[in-house]
Amino acid sequence: MDKKLICGTVAAGVLLVTGALGAATAQTTPAAVAVDEAKAVEIALGEVAGTVQETELEQEDGKQVYEIEILTADGQEMEVEIDAQTGAVLEVEADGDDDDDDDDDDKSAG
Repeated sequence: MDKKLICGTVAAGVLLVTGALGAATAQTTPAAVAVDEAKAVEIALGEVAGTVQETELEQEDGKQVYEIEILTADGQEMEVEIDAQTGAVLEVEADGDDDDDDDDDDKSAG
């Protein structure tokens, strides 16, 4: 009888640990994306010509989004957001435009 109790306790412990590990993995592993990183970069470069500086896959407003930073030929940094499920371009914006303008104002004032 003691062997059955010990075996039952060990089995329950193994199931508990396995379940906890599975739950932790499910929380840290992103859902599969329909658009891979290479395709997202191709889409972004179709919007903004230049050299890709950085690519990140992030969770934004409940969906996975690629944020792709591109340096244009004239030195401007642009960011293109691509929906990782549909490949749709969500946003194209200049990265850090406001900071550059403030620095220029400070230089002209001094």
